[in-house]
Amino acid sequence: MRLGVFVQAPGHHVGGWRHPDAVTTGWPNLGLMQHIAATAERAKFDMFFLGDGFATGYGEHPSTIGKFEPLTLLSALAMTTSRLGLAATGSTTYAEPYHLARAFASLDHISGGRAGWNVVTTAYAKSSAVFGRQHPPHAERYAIAEEFVETTPSSATSRPGGS
Repeated sequence: MRLGVFVQAPGHHVGGWRHPDAVTTGWPNLGLMQHIAATAERAKFDMFFLGDGFATGYGEHPSTIGKFEPLTLLSALAMTTSRLGLAATGSTTYAEPYHLARAFASLDHISGGRAGWNVVTTAYAKSSAVFGRQHPPHAERYAIAEEFVETTPSSATSRPGGS
């Protein structure tokens, strides 16, 4: 069995800040993320995963407000962990293949081969406003994703001996 921790900050439960031991100040908080990653690694978890999204605002889940850019955070966590896989979503609808492949390849090199890419098409139409674009329909997003993954340099999507 493989175990992963899906980290949403400031937590998955919108009322979690009420717990007496909750960290409620200084967000975003690199020290807290390092603590979570170290705890997961000590507990023999295989992966630290960050979902990403572009739609944000007061009506959204608190995890979308004031958070780290995932690959930057995972690169920082690579310096304080040694075996924990470091994975994040990467949008094929709102990114360019070269740039995203370069970012994940950098994380992979920095972490010694521990990077993981969760390919997503970004389902929320309101995300398009961040980029000044129209949100493509479902079938078009998946066609874009297929071409995106095909054109992504293989060094960013696999390693010798891996798939």
